[in-house]
Amino acid sequence: MLLGRTITKRFWGAVICSLCLTLSAFGQSANALFLNNGDKVIGYVMDLNTDPEGGVRIQTTDGKTMSFPMSEIDNIVWTYKLVEPSPGPIYRYGETFRWKYNNLELSDKNFSRYFDADLYHEYIVGKNQFNIGGAGLTLGTGCLMLSILSIDPDTGSLNNSFYAYLGTAAILYCVGAVYTKKGVARLNKVERTFNERQADAQRSGAAKKMNSLELNPALLLTANDDLALGASISFAF
Repeated sequence: MLLGRTITKRFWGAVICSLCLTLSAFGQSANALFLNNGDKVIGYVMDLNTDPEGGVRIQTTDGKTMSFPMSEIDNIVWTYKLVEPSPGPIYRYGETFRWKYNNLELSDKNFSRYFDADLYHEYIVGKNQFNIGGAGLTLGTGCLMLSILSIDPDTGSLNNSFYAYLGTAAILYCVGAVYTKKGVARLNKVERTFNERQADAQRSGAAKKMNSLELNPALLLTANDDLALGASISFAF
């Protein structure tokens, strides 16, 4: 009798796991394990044994496989909505950008996913200008130091090397300042354009949600009647 119950539990556990895996393949949802120590593991349950000596094997969303005994599991949520955090806004950090919500630098994958071709081109040009300007300022400082070192320490006289290094430093400073200014302006434009697009997308999404709620007297009357009977109303966005 006990053996039959164990087999039945494992059978229904396998059925539930298969069903959850099937549903997760068609929707943006997963399974969540809530452990007794307060930790949460998000992924897809691969094996389940509900016996006290059994456990759960789960594949996390990053591809890792983990196992937990039933004694460590507080609760299992079979349909856990996977929500990707909002990518914007961003802020300029030198020649690149970082997310405002976590201060992490944008990766190449982020640029390819969230930047269109025109905005990405503007970013590359601005980044190159910024780096060229920085290189010019650095080389200009080096030439300035060389001009100082070329001064005769005994007499303090200025030779041709001094004027050559000083002139080169002035040119490099000018070129570096111009390119740095252009790069900063272009990168600031990229930041402003991206954040404006993100704000417009959020406003558009909110407007669509509001427009999807067609509240009319008939609906309100039906809702009141339903509530009078003890029912509840929920709106799915």
